[in-house]
Amino acid sequence: MTPAVVIGLDGGYLRSRHRRPERNFEVIAGKVLNLDGSQHRFAFARNGNSTSEFANAAVSAGVRLGTPTTVLCDGDPGLWKLQRQVMPEATLVLDWFHIAMRFEHALQATRGVGAGTLSEYLQGHPIRELESAKWRLWHGRSSACLVRLARLTHWFEAAHVRDVRGAAAVRRHVNDLIEYLHANRLALVNYGRRRHDRQPISTAFVESAVNEILSKRMIKKQQMRWNRWTVQPFLDVRVAVLNKTLAGSFRRLYPDFQPDNGNCPARLSA
Repeated sequence: MTPAVVIGLDGGYLRSRHRRPERNFEVIAGKVLNLDGSQHRFAFARNGNSTSEFANAAVSAGVRLGTPTTVLCDGDPGLWKLQRQVMPEATLVLDWFHIAMRFEHALQATRGVGAGTLSEYLQGHPIRELESAKWRLWHGRSSACLVRLARLTHWFEAAHVRDVRGAAAVRRHVNDLIEYLHANRLALVNYGRRRHDRQPISTAFVESAVNEILSKRMIKKQQMRWNRWTVQPFLDVRVAVLNKTLAGSFRRLYPDFQPDNGNCPARLSA
């Protein structure tokens, strides 16, 4: 299998300085895992120029036209739209954690079907069907998974099941799961094979980038509010610090710039 650059996309929200028309606005954050093992973070507010911002971030990370690329995200339609506009040939991977979380919600609801009644025996069938559907999806058989889930929703509509305590909640969770998987069907892959080949199946690596870029400095325990249209310089500096490119950026603007790292311990000790 040809090695590919991996790009993870996610988003976070900042408090808006202007509460009208919005109290919060979204910042798209991402991380690029290059073939040489290096990592490159990027972030930009979701505005009308998000496509060019994403394209520039990819170029800055060393991703060139024709470079084999894999894009992972949690299924947000806006993030997939960015991917289609900038790198339509990329391999898409829907984050497994978000899939597993939805399966778990359905399973938790199923364990309450008929609880404390004579209908409690009905738990067994939907649990087996959900676990079977999840196994098929893990092994790349997404169509078979969706067939199993659709068959399970029909089972819950049967006269002897639909009025059982908790059945409506399970049916709702299963329908939500079907809609989620169907909406992201082009990004459903053979997760078991990717895991065996040590290829990423989760957006955990980019969620950590969201925490590094936004949460630690701009959200958690902070009362600051931000302007959607002027926040970019702050994001650029934060990303440059994390990418260890801040000194190089200063040097391009001021060729005589020299970081004063050698004096930091003295100042701290003083």
